[in-house]
Amino acid sequence: MDLYKACGDLVNQVPSGQVTTYGSVAKALGNHIARRAVGVVMNTYGPPLKMPCHRVVYAGGGLGGFAYGLPKKMKMLAAENVYENNGKIADFENILFTDFKTNYPLKKARKEQLALAKKVNLKDSKKLPNYVLGLDASYNGTKAYGAGVLFDIKKNEPVKTYRVETKINFPYVPSYLGYREIPIYKKIIDQVNEPVILMVDGNGILHPYGFGIASHLGVLLNMPSIGVAKSKFCGELASMPTELGKSQPIILDKKEIGKALKTSARAKPIYVSPGHDISMASALKIVIKTARLKLPEPTRLAHIEATEMRRSDL
Repeated sequence: MDLYKACGDLVNQVPSGQVTTYGSVAKALGNHIARRAVGVVMNTYGPPLKMPCHRVVYAGGGLGGFAYGLPKKMKMLAAENVYENNGKIADFENILFTDFKTNYPLKKARKEQLALAKKVNLKDSKKLPNYVLGLDASYNGTKAYGAGVLFDIKKNEPVKTYRVETKINFPYVPSYLGYREIPIYKKIIDQVNEPVILMVDGNGILHPYGFGIASHLGVLLNMPSIGVAKSKFCGELASMPTELGKSQPIILDKKEIGKALKTSARAKPIYVSPGHDISMASALKIVIKTARLKLPEPTRLAHIEATEMRRSDL
């Protein structure tokens, strides 16, 4: 799914002499939660994608941002007989465009998520592999730097590192992370010959719809997967774990969807959830075994590698 192109197609519908809002474009994409992502697209798009992003403003008529500066934005709008008055678009209500023709791509993506979520298996259905593949990515605009670290669970040491660089077509939208990062990780996984447990910097079933990136990746590839996140995305936590190696359940709709796990005496807990083809108990056990500092080594080392790749390319 190319959300950059979808966003561009929508903004290109805004006529000269009118404006729209980030929220209106997000709604036309299929979910208002994408309004910040629309702003990101406005600032990171490039050839061959073209759009009149100067016509996109804040709700209520505020000018919003512009990659080339607000004076340039106001000049471009004035050339189309759209004017600013005290920091807002004059006659905003009468020139606001919202009549988009759209197929609501984010609604389609959500429908797909909900269908795939029914396939998630939270049991150790087969003998789990002896290797973990830690996955993480870093970004510079629309370019992604993905890293995978193959980690031997029994020896508790890294074995091999995999790297990819690729262009992305999906900005970060909360609860849709799989659509952004799975194309990156698939390129890494295709290079790995050993059976592995996927460990992703993100969530498994610890997700409003029970289908975070670890679950999404695991179901699509039919592989066991674990999500490990640095912050709690959703659910309720009665109390924080205070002892090393101890965990507390995270509850959503009266169901346990993850664990807050204490892995470091000086750091806040991390949040662990099974993705697919693995139980909560096994996911927790593997994370505890591979964690030396706050994060488990497979994803910690993948994060370091992906960050170094991005920095060396600047």
